Amino acid sequence: MSFDDEVDAARERLRAEVTRAEEPEFDELAALQALAPKLEAVIRSRRLAFAISDEDDEELSIAVLHAETDEELGHIFAEDGEYVFESSLEDFFDDFVDEDADSFVRRLAETLKADLPKYEVENEL
Repeated sequence: MSFDDEVDAARERLRAEVTRAEEPEFDELAALQALAPKLEAVIRSRRLAFAISDEDDEELSIAVLHAETDEELGHIFAEDGEYVFESSLEDFFDDFVDEDADSFVRRLAETLKADLPKYEVENEL
């Protein structure tokens, strides 16, 4: 690589950093509000409900509730450009993180399909 090529490459890296620094801050509320209809569309179930939680002392999140037991299975929050599912019942559901909303929703659906049967059997539903 020539001297000029190295300078050009360094200049492009700096431009990319400056562009990232100028990007607007990740809006957690907007991210969750955009995620909610995707959850409802992909995970249409009589078993589950989703509720945006905005309790003052807690982080803004979407609660994943089992409709029959009214138990919170976990909650979803958005942070630093990522979507996080955090289980309330570690014996049944695994935590995970994804940067893409659509991928996150698909992964959550698969996790719930795989783990809800065990939860319901152990809770005699």
